Amino acid sequence: MRLDRALVPVLAWLALPAAAAPPPTTQPEDLDAKRQRWNRVYQADEPEFNTAPNAFLKRCLSRIEGRGRALDLAMGQGRNALLLARHGYETTGIDISNEGLSQARAAAEKAGLSLHTVQADVFAFDYGRERWDLISVIYFNPAKPILPTLKGAVKPGGYIVIEGFGPRKVGGPPDDSKFRRNELLEVFSDWHVLEYQDGDFPADWGGEPTAHVVWLLARRPTAER
Repeated sequence: MRLDRALVPVLAWLALPAAAAPPPTTQPEDLDAKRQRWNRVYQADEPEFNTAPNAFLKRCLSRIEGRGRALDLAMGQGRNALLLARHGYETTGIDISNEGLSQARAAAEKAGLSLHTVQADVFAFDYGRERWDLISVIYFNPAKPILPTLKGAVKPGGYIVIEGFGPRKVGGPPDDSKFRRNELLEVFSDWHVLEYQDGDFPADWGGEPTAHVVWLLARRPTAER
């Protein structure tokens, strides 16, 4: 697909909003139980996931000038949020796990990077309107119901980067959260899709050589259609 070479504009930092009341997409699992479950994941001696920055996000950033504000959803230990910060974004990471956030802050301090962390339920957080120059959703399939909200939170000319599992992946996130064929193309049909892949590729989670992975880089038009 044709690469849109327009640069992300330099825009002023806006105050981060407080969490809003949970919308209908809030997940049924008790928040404290969810927090403790993810704390155990990030406290494990042998991580169940790739601790290096996501390769697709890294490739996307090579095509984008890193200016403005970036938001990393379900940040975990901060592997991708720190990548965004290194690329020049004023970066915020959201996660429910206090353990993950603590490790992310420590890694940012060690690297000399600025990183704002927010402990929040991603389904209840107020993302605002046209507030972010880039939003990354890397291996957090449950965010699928809030994709319309995330679209509205990206500034005109801004980007969204998504990588997650497709339905041929056995186990992992809930089956109804996996991206079916062309689903992301449908959701972002009113945006400029700069890259889309759907196939069997190495995955950051799952412990398998390859898995059914879907990824997308899309840019919000500067003028709505």
